[in-house]
Amino acid sequence: MSDVKFCVFCGKPPESKNREHVLPQWLLRMTGDPNRVVSMGYHYKGQKEIAFSWKSLVTPACESCNNEYAALEGQVRPIIESILDCQSIPVHKYSILMDWFDKVRVGLWLNYHLIMGNPTNINPSFFINSRVRTKDRFLAVYPMQGDSRGLNAYGVETLSFHGAPSAFGLRINNVLIINCSSDYIFSGRCGFPFPSSMQLCLDGESHEHLKLGVFKATKKLKFPLFQFRLHKPSVFLFQPIMQVATGEGGQGSELLGKDLLTDPFFADNTLHGVQSGVGKIFRQFNDRVLRLDDEHSLVEFDNITGSECRSAGALIAQVYDLQTYLQSLYTPVSNELEIRGRWNLRLKVMKKLNRAKSSAFLHAGRRD
Repeated sequence: MSDVKFCVFCGKPPESKNREHVLPQWLLRMTGDPNRVVSMGYHYKGQKEIAFSWKSLVTPACESCNNEYAALEGQVRPIIESILDCQSIPVHKYSILMDWFDKVRVGLWLNYHLIMGNPTNINPSFFINSRVRTKDRFLAVYPMQGDSRGLNAYGVETLSFHGAPSAFGLRINNVLIINCSSDYIFSGRCGFPFPSSMQLCLDGESHEHLKLGVFKATKKLKFPLFQFRLHKPSVFLFQPIMQVATGEGGQGSELLGKDLLTDPFFADNTLHGVQSGVGKIFRQFNDRVLRLDDEHSLVEFDNITGSECRSAGALIAQVYDLQTYLQSLYTPVSNELEIRGRWNLRLKVMKKLNRAKSSAFLHAGRRD
């Protein structure tokens, strides 16, 4: 960690260097002893397990960047406390929580990228600032039996997550929250613009970038919103987000796929007072999807009973299956057979490791 040269938020050399706890200290105290030693995964190049305290999971940050996100931490703490008590909270607070999960997910990716010795040999091309509220995202909230304290991050240790930090699970005491954010994973089923195809360029000028097909928008809401089936959560919320076309330097302002300012459908389905193209929150139930128009309305917890109940292991296993599913949504392309072959081998290894993790949690759940 001492060789880190970038701020976890902006990616620039840290100014007035500060230390950022990606998992904040208030959360560490809420879930046990902040100095407790936990497994942090596997250092592939060093061929050894990694373990140290949650409190030590820090990266450098600009003081100004760190201060900017301090307000978000202050907003999220009471939200987490309410969720742990299964209390109803307003829709707009879940939007804040999704922002926080974007921050935590990318921050954990950058942390694990460093402590595990960069197992996928990539140089980070984005940081927290450029990934908060920029892609389709959802939360699935699962209250679990018991009153044990603890904090676990699931899926962040996988090669799949190192290659694309799109999905992970965070267990906070007696609640598991699965978070996912990626390119166009349900925009189309919310009626929003989506590309006809997504190709991942493995080489050339667009190396590691997506080449998108022609955009279209049905302007129709479809059920289910997400075609990967998760076990029923008590709260299942989706937020479609239109992406911005980026040019040189990663900057851009034009929304991909549609001129929102002239279309009543998007005016009705997007939020006002935030950047253009951020959709309203949709809630999915077992048999329908609802758009939550009133941001002050309360989101209540659904009861999970009978055949809907699943073990903790079965719920956690979904994280690893979800990561594998996300990799199937784009087509890798290369002009070089050797490069394509290396990618296919890497993908095969990632899938195998994820299957092993998923199976281990499923078997552990059956023993409980």
